[in-house]
Amino acid sequence: MTEKDKTIGTAFASPTKQFFVSMLTRDIELRDAILDLLDNCVDGILRSSKPDLTSPTPYAGFEAKIIMATDHFQIVDNCGGIPIDTAKKYAFAMGKPEGASADRPPATVGMYGIGMKRAIFKLGTEALVESLNDTGFSVEFTAEWMSTEGWNDLPIRELPDGKLSTSGTSITVMELNEEVKAAFSSNGWIDEFKKIVAQHYSIILSKGFSVFVGKTLEEAQPITPEPFLLLQTSEVSGGRIAPYIYKGQIEGVDVEIYAGLYRELLTAEEADREEETRGTTDDAGWTVACNDRVVIWKDKTRLTGWGEANVPNYHGQFIAITGIVLLRSDDPSKLPLTTTKRGIDAASNVYSESKDLMREATKSLTSFTNKWKKFPEKLETIYKASEYVDLPKLRAIAAETPLTAMRKQPSVSKYEPQYPIPTEEKTHVVVRFEAPKADVAFLGETYFGEGESVKPGDVGREAFDRAIKDARSSKK
Repeated sequence: MTEKDKTIGTAFASPTKQFFVSMLTRDIELRDAILDLLDNCVDGILRSSKPDLTSPTPYAGFEAKIIMATDHFQIVDNCGGIPIDTAKKYAFAMGKPEGASADRPPATVGMYGIGMKRAIFKLGTEALVESLNDTGFSVEFTAEWMSTEGWNDLPIRELPDGKLSTSGTSITVMELNEEVKAAFSSNGWIDEFKKIVAQHYSIILSKGFSVFVGKTLEEAQPITPEPFLLLQTSEVSGGRIAPYIYKGQIEGVDVEIYAGLYRELLTAEEADREEETRGTTDDAGWTVACNDRVVIWKDKTRLTGWGEANVPNYHGQFIAITGIVLLRSDDPSKLPLTTTKRGIDAASNVYSESKDLMREATKSLTSFTNKWKKFPEKLETIYKASEYVDLPKLRAIAAETPLTAMRKQPSVSKYEPQYPIPTEEKTHVVVRFEAPKADVAFLGETYFGEGESVKPGDVGREAFDRAIKDARSSKK
């Protein structure tokens, strides 16, 4: 080193705490930050209890209670707590230090080591974390620590005996941010949060985990998971309605895909009405889950293949079509997750190849609805011998059904059911036209003794039948 290059000091190059906290919390919604804390509960179960994930209810007996009061937030769980060594080395670090991955339980969704801290920063300026695993401890985030620029280590204090009755963790946040106070003061916001938990934790809740949400511990109500169901019928005339099944592995990620119908097809009138009102489409579309955590719920956009690669855009005619994609890996970094875990990395090969399969199933199902949209009432005979199957039953069906290897993706096998084909497809046409409401009501009163209460389709059918009868009689 020359005299000219001699070091004369250092330049401060660390991020300020205010900048770091602002950037860390800016792009995450409050509800997603709280869901991160629920993810930590599930990770705690996996770390401490190592449940058999092949069991129908591996999370039975474990619960989390979320309290959203106007002056504080609290989440209390019995999910095993944080080991003292993990607390000292990893749990309160901003990001995952070297060696943290070795402590990570398999099949989690946590990757970046920021979930708990980001949630606390999003919620307020003071927090107390209490946990009991091998050793009970508490760590406090004070207003002073939050406001100073230094990243001083947080003291770990011994937890008094009996403070937590079981192995688990309690996180209490005080001095809530104004955005949080406003949200927790709104019953509508809390109700919407409950709905999101019911959706995005639907698989985990159905496997035995319990989540309670309320403004006090006494008022906290259990969340009922949103079910995923597909219609399955017996074989009639060489065809039946059944799930499409894809199962295999893509780049080290286990993939399961189930797609089909969750309800009967709409009649032409119902499809028109649905297209006008968009009132009943909540259960249509694609759901995607990574390690049981739902990251896409009932999507009907290009994100899940609608409107691309010869798949039509979603509209009311396709209201009965739904599907679910289950992606699993012991290494969550292989999963196509965003940092919020409420979005998908659409550019990842794992998701791109999965979407190819989703589009294939969607295209077949839309083709089925196209064939039957003229004759939906003819499916009534098939619907009579039907049942709804949930996710555990779908997996059992997949285990018992012979699957065929795919040429394009040799690591994935599939089952493609033979759906029924309408015999009238080439001999019938749809007759549709608009008429004044007053005239339709007049014919309804004339034909059925009722006016506007009669369905326009019934009036049209009766008018057509009478016209055909009169025309045929006049030719005799």
